[in-house]
Amino acid sequence: MATKTFEVKSYKVKVGYEMSGGGGGPKSRGYLVCFGDDGHRFAIYFAAPGSGMAPPRYFPNTKFGSINVPVDEMSHYVDLVRNEKPVYAYLNSDKPQWNGISTSKEPVGEEET
Repeated sequence: MATKTFEVKSYKVKVGYEMSGGGGGPKSRGYLVCFGDDGHRFAIYFAAPGSGMAPPRYFPNTKFGSINVPVDEMSHYVDLVRNEKPVYAYLNSDKPQWNGISTSKEPVGEEET
């Protein structure tokens, strides 16, 4: 089992109409790619309504993981990387359905600067 947690140091967001989804699969309306300092990347593809979703993946050899979620969830993910710090990506080759992003433990009511 290969697992990797990395701090997201930068990100890229792209939106469009019926772009090719993760792995050349279903159509997506956009994506968010999170980049770590060590070359790891985690892509979150936002599936177009009515489009199927490719399964989550993590390829340790290429340092790339992905998930596909409904486009309705796009604002939650983009908000997290824009407004929180630090943000971490978690990738798991045995259970790629656990792939995701999160913050660390933070005090209640903390205001971001």
